[in-house]
Amino acid sequence: MIRNPLRAWAQAWRRQALRHRTRRHLSRLDERLLKDAGISPAQARREAGKPFWRR
Repeated sequence: MIRNPLRAWAQAWRRQALRHRTRRHLSRLDERLLKDAGISPAQARREAGKPFWRR
């Protein structure tokens, strides 16, 4: 049971906003930085293309 629905909604909103920001930043990284992070350009494009509500 959720004790405080407003708090649960706010937490979900923050998680989705964080995903959106993270994916936007990921889409702006150049190939060198992606390589440093161990992410291929194809993986970055795939992740950045996801809607914010998807994990």
